[in-house]
Amino acid sequence: MKPLLSIWILLLCGIAGRSFAQTKTPADTIVRPPVQLKTVHIVQYNFFKDSLAFREEYAKSLTFRRLKWYEVYGGLSVNINNLYRVTQFKKNKKKIAFKHMLLNKEQEMFVSRIYTPSLVNRVTHLDGDSLKLFMQHYQPDYAFIKNVSDYDLYLAIKKEYETFMKARDSIPVQP
Repeated sequence: MKPLLSIWILLLCGIAGRSFAQTKTPADTIVRPPVQLKTVHIVQYNFFKDSLAFREEYAKSLTFRRLKWYEVYGGLSVNINNLYRVTQFKKNKKKIAFKHMLLNKEQEMFVSRIYTPSLVNRVTHLDGDSLKLFMQHYQPDYAFIKNVSDYDLYLAIKKEYETFMKARDSIPVQP
């Protein structure tokens, strides 16, 4: 009886498998319409608004000043809170380093707003990797960009471009 039962089960499974594989539902043949994506609005970059937002966000860190020892004393008394703040040497060093990092970041944003790939391309006619390489190795500093006129910036880029063309093969590519 056991072999007859197993044959019967195999036969039923085979018939059911064939009929299931061969039937198609109407949902398989229906062509669905394309998916519509949401609209994206691109806002033009404004350095001054971003700089103000940056200053507001990090106002406490940017205005940090380490207390001086003479500020601990108030007449004949000692302010314990100020004494505690003055003696936190590691914490004060970290806060000062963070303040300098934020100021450097703001200066880099200012330089990158003026010294753009489109400006360098317009002056030097460089494209692609050579443009990126030129901009990496010959980026002007903040003090120069802050005090320079457009004409002087164009002249400086031209001068650096001539230097770049002479030494282009010896410049290492950075990732």
